[in-house]
Amino acid sequence: MLARRWLPRSFYARAALILILPIITLQLAVAVMFLQRHYEDVTVQMTRNMSREIALVRAEPELASRLDIEIVAPPAGMRLRPWDLSGRAMREELMDRFPDLVRVDTVSLRKTVQLGFEDGTGLRFDRGNVSAANPHQLLVLMVATALIMTAVSALFMRGQIRPIRRLARAAQAFGRGHVADYRPSGATEVRAAGTAFLEMRARIERHIEQRTLLLSGVSHDLRTPLTRMKLELSMMDVPEATALAEDVASMERIIDTFLEFSRENANDVRQATELGPLLRGAVDMAAPGRGIAVDGPEVTADVYPDGLSRAVANLVKNALRYGEEVRVGLQVAASALVISVEDDGPGIPETDREEAMRPFARLDSARSNTAGNVGLGLAIVRDVARAHGGTLRLGESGLGGLSAQIVLPR
Repeated sequence: MLARRWLPRSFYARAALILILPIITLQLAVAVMFLQRHYEDVTVQMTRNMSREIALVRAEPELASRLDIEIVAPPAGMRLRPWDLSGRAMREELMDRFPDLVRVDTVSLRKTVQLGFEDGTGLRFDRGNVSAANPHQLLVLMVATALIMTAVSALFMRGQIRPIRRLARAAQAFGRGHVADYRPSGATEVRAAGTAFLEMRARIERHIEQRTLLLSGVSHDLRTPLTRMKLELSMMDVPEATALAEDVASMERIIDTFLEFSRENANDVRQATELGPLLRGAVDMAAPGRGIAVDGPEVTADVYPDGLSRAVANLVKNALRYGEEVRVGLQVAASALVISVEDDGPGIPETDREEAMRPFARLDSARSNTAGNVGLGLAIVRDVARAHGGTLRLGESGLGGLSAQIVLPR
């Protein structure tokens, strides 16, 4: 769990990490081996050779100039830089060979080593006599090579991940009701996933088209006999005619609901729309003369205006069917828009809310069967929300009834 928490989230970053980590590990291993071999072993070997010359000069000072060693005052103290690995190896080797060596200074004079002994004598010689020349070249070459290989790997991975991002954008657009232009590309596996997505999208589009045609056709064909029945009932003067007329009106409402469910956003175009006027128009259409206010800021969003207007109108009608007081609001967040419709009715139990949003679902509670109710109202609203890439949420209202929220991404 801890490893997952620290891993980057994007596929590109994880792939780059897979490529970069081996390079860094290899560079570190080579660097450690190089430092071990070059800074220590080579330095120790050169220091051993130099110690013979130092011992000779201490025994015969007149040979100092011929061996490029100067006899000077001893240094003030032991001075080595913390990162001077070869200097540490040199100091340890010299102190092993000269027990009376008390001071080693490689800092005071650049590229110079100064030694101080217990008898007060001091020696000075060139640092190159005990350290290999240009020891940093291999490290610089290794780092430069690593940077070049990392850049090449990053460019290669970017080209491999680009088709995956295009597929993700096409899938996201289709989930929000858009049909983005997409052609499979990239590696074989990515092409296979892209082809499967296109086939799935085509099947879903065919399914939606067949559902629309089926419901539209059946609902349209039923209108003619219903109209004939209404005409015949209007000419009948019997007590049963009134009840039959109410049944016919109820059937008409059911057919209108079928048509609305099948139509969804078929003839709608997504566009930038001011939500304030749209919501007020939907409320007036659903409850003319009721004076239901819409609370919320004025904001413009990219929506299907007709579909969203029908969805809000459905929620308002549903709220008025089961309650007396209705409240409509709009909230704007950084990443989402929330349109809420609340009522003071009986509400829906939490265990039944998911079932209530399914097509043709009917609950056994007070919010169930009324004349012409076929259980499509909330299903229509959820389909509209999904067409926008959002969702429909049901909860408890502050008024004591049901709170229905259409959540739309910004």
